[in-house]
Amino acid sequence: MDTVVNNINLGANQVPLAICLLQLSRIKPSATDVQKRRRARYDQTALKELADNIKVMQVIEPIIVRPTDASAESFEIVAGERRWLASKQAGLETVPAIVRTLDDSQVLEIQLVENLQREGLHELEEAEGYETLMTKHGYDIDGLLVKFGKRSRPYIYGRLKLLALDKKSREAFYQGKLNASTALLLARIPVPALQNKALKDITEGWNGAIMSVRAAAEHVQQHYMLRLKDAPFDQKQIDLVPAAGACGSCPKRTGNQPELFGDVKGADVCTDPECFAAKRSAWYVLIEARAKAEGRKVLAGEDAKRIAPYGVDSSLHGGYVKLDDTCYQDAKHRTYRQLLGKDFKAETLLQDPKSGQIVELAKLSDHAETLKAKGVRAEQGRSSGSDGERQRQKAAKLETTFRERVFNAVRTKTPGQLGGEDLRLVATVLWHQAGHDERVRLVTLWNWADKKKANDVVHQSAGQIGKLSEEQLRRFVLDCALIDEVRAHAYSTGKPTKLLDAAKRSRIDTDAIRKALKDEQKARATAKGSTKTTSAKPAVPKGKQRKTKVA
Repeated sequence: MDTVVNNINLGANQVPLAICLLQLSRIKPSATDVQKRRRARYDQTALKELADNIKVMQVIEPIIVRPTDASAESFEIVAGERRWLASKQAGLETVPAIVRTLDDSQVLEIQLVENLQREGLHELEEAEGYETLMTKHGYDIDGLLVKFGKRSRPYIYGRLKLLALDKKSREAFYQGKLNASTALLLARIPVPALQNKALKDITEGWNGAIMSVRAAAEHVQQHYMLRLKDAPFDQKQIDLVPAAGACGSCPKRTGNQPELFGDVKGADVCTDPECFAAKRSAWYVLIEARAKAEGRKVLAGEDAKRIAPYGVDSSLHGGYVKLDDTCYQDAKHRTYRQLLGKDFKAETLLQDPKSGQIVELAKLSDHAETLKAKGVRAEQGRSSGSDGERQRQKAAKLETTFRERVFNAVRTKTPGQLGGEDLRLVATVLWHQAGHDERVRLVTLWNWADKKKANDVVHQSAGQIGKLSEEQLRRFVLDCALIDEVRAHAYSTGKPTKLLDAAKRSRIDTDAIRKALKDEQKARATAKGSTKTTSAKPAVPKGKQRKTKVA
């Protein structure tokens, strides 16, 4: 304790330290906020143990007090309140004390330093102590490093960042649901609503189990951080979202706070998904406005869905292609943009119904001659309204129904072997490897959202894996492995090998499923033909046709 006092600037007129015995009744506890917070968290069991020890050994280390009046008849505890309380419980009448004349600022600093050096200090209290030393006593990071030599710069920054935890996260931290490392992962999420969601993901996972630090770190990086290299917007533009500024200098970019994000691979990672989304939306609005000003057509909403019903990453209807897609009919495998020329400007832009991304399109039939000159024949026979296309779509729909039935039959016979966290790891990896459309189908299949909302919430649904039981996880893993073969496509002739093999292993009669489906199709066709015959008007004999009067 003497060391604590000697490290504080007590002024030039202080006398050497002297220890005296003071009556316990003449001493009162400190009223500072630091001591109030600490007092609220005293361990009563530990306090009783200290009292029992004092009964035998007396008080070995003196407390520090200051006079509260000019006559020095009463004193306020500066440091050592637990020893004072334990002495009272032990039945003592006096306690050894060092009496100092200290102002409020010196008292607060002594208490903070003593508090920060004690064992069992909660990390949030430690953070608050550092903050007070910096804001009220002029310390900076280097000063704290000198004062607490065993600390490192990342350690101090990490503790101070814990103050960014919101109320719910702090409560969970104090309740022991979070440790310091996991709490820091949450504190680095700058949006309170997202921080609360991540807290729920981490503390209310599968079967009520709390995620490990490693699992929590992976979860936060996967769902609450975004790679800036994937951003569709201009990261240097300062007025895209004026309040945010440019990405390069943003404090929410991992590279600008290396002391806090040393565990994150890469400096160009955004830790604010809401800001990222706002910039993306603003960028699309800007692109759309520019396109319209140039007289170009921008398709959105229902118009966009007619062209890209499954998103721009799937086949486009109406004879359109993305300019930046590879043309596989070209021997050199150039993109359509390269084939049409570097100065070509797309007449049509489309806002992806799935992601909101705006892409440039070209209609092949409008540029047939240019493509022909480059040795590429523009495909003409794939318009959505052709008889051939309708037949292919019909066949694909029938094939999809068959595969769905096989798939559902396989699901009922899911084997039970792999379990625990290994099984959850496999499930999580398979989920992230699945394509967007497959994930949308899984969201609907598992009732995590209805069909209308599935596309909107698919990026938020990975946390649902943590809530699945082990039995559900086994089924989910198989779902992820097979889901990409459930939907048949009009231009695909391949067999659903994985799905059929899984059915065979489960002894499912796929031929019977196929036959039942054909019988149903035949019955519907018969019923449809019968309805047409019944509803048709009776034919009028040629000789008795009525003449129509013309008004």
